[in-house]
Amino acid sequence: MKKKNAQYIVFLIPYLFILVGFILLPMLSILAYSLIDKTSELPIYSFTFFNYSKFFESYLYLKCILKSLYLALVSTIVCLVLCYPIAYFIARRKPQTQAVLVLLVTAPMWVNMLLRTLAIKQVFDGPLLAIVRWFNPDINVIIGNDFSVIFGMVYNYVPYMILPIYTSLSKLDPRLLEASTDLGAKNYQTLLNVIVPLSVPGVISGITITFLSCATTITITKYLGEGRYFLIGNLIETEFITNSRWSFGSAISMILLIVIMLVMFIINKFNKEEKE
Repeated sequence: MKKKNAQYIVFLIPYLFILVGFILLPMLSILAYSLIDKTSELPIYSFTFFNYSKFFESYLYLKCILKSLYLALVSTIVCLVLCYPIAYFIARRKPQTQAVLVLLVTAPMWVNMLLRTLAIKQVFDGPLLAIVRWFNPDINVIIGNDFSVIFGMVYNYVPYMILPIYTSLSKLDPRLLEASTDLGAKNYQTLLNVIVPLSVPGVISGITITFLSCATTITITKYLGEGRYFLIGNLIETEFITNSRWSFGSAISMILLIVIMLVMFIINKFNKEEKE
């Protein structure tokens, strides 16, 4: 028994190293930066909550995080509506066909997000703009609004929603569907009362991954927002890179982390209630 426990510990060492070195220590470093303030030109630092109070004192910062959560929520809902039928369609195919379809879904992820976003921008500025101007010559640009940003988020993060839902649907026992049919349930009744409830774990996973990705994106808002969108990811980037205010940027990062953890807690609580 002791030998088995020793073997398990040996296998756990790489994961513990990754957990501590790449997650725990960076997070502690960000937390430390957010709670210090340089008091003079000398390398002297003092403990303070000023960076957090500064964020909540400004309406612009609060508006920035609320706008980020709003766009992330809308994009996640759109992804869910679009991706659930696609995932269901894939899960109902033959195994060989499923492999091909999953490959097609994941293929765009092999291309860098920046290139995908710039490609969308070129489409919006080129053929799509020409079509829109054919109907309304007064329109000179169709990016830099909620639609273009949400479209970019949905396009980039669709695979993150499809794959978890597909995984849940592919694991469903076919005998449950046969039993539902034998008991006289129609197709839509089987879908609503059997398939959807059993696929909730995959839906929750897809929502979580997609929402977090959309809420913290930088590239999409920068290039499809046309400089009119300054969301929380762009704010953190500006504070760290442009303004060199690491303490304030770290405080914003911790606030975003807390908000995301609250959202995840709510989602997980909803998932547990569904299981009960």
